[in-house]
Amino acid sequence: MTFMNNTANIKQFQLIKFINENCDDDHAISKITIVLRRDKIEAPYYMITKISLSSCIDKPDNGVIHAMDMLNHTRRHNLTEDTYNEIKSLITDNTHESDLVKISKKESQLNMVLMSRNDEEFSNLFKNYGELFDKIDNLVD
Repeated sequence: MTFMNNTANIKQFQLIKFINENCDDDHAISKITIVLRRDKIEAPYYMITKISLSSCIDKPDNGVIHAMDMLNHTRRHNLTEDTYNEIKSLITDNTHESDLVKISKKESQLNMVLMSRNDEEFSNLFKNYGELFDKIDNLVD
């Protein structure tokens, strides 16, 4: 069971950064979804993170030739009210929506989706949202 205990503590954003920096494929696509919720009775402050990394080869005239999922990862967190508010603040105060970053809000839910289609966009996500990613990774010890 030692293996299972160690794998549960993987820092998810550090992992995808490592994969991207050590992958020879310049056309790795990432999608990161962060969902903050405060509507559950048993866990009033809750977060789900979903990370997908894919690699694909495409041609402008023929569309996608093939795509391969390299990683699909989901993690669920019960949060304290303070941690919830810190993460919410990092998302709402420091985010500028674009075609690669989308935020949607409901009364009890905040969704953030970040996309990258190449190494440069991926590096920019980590430069712009590194504090948010570190905050989430540091929830796991």
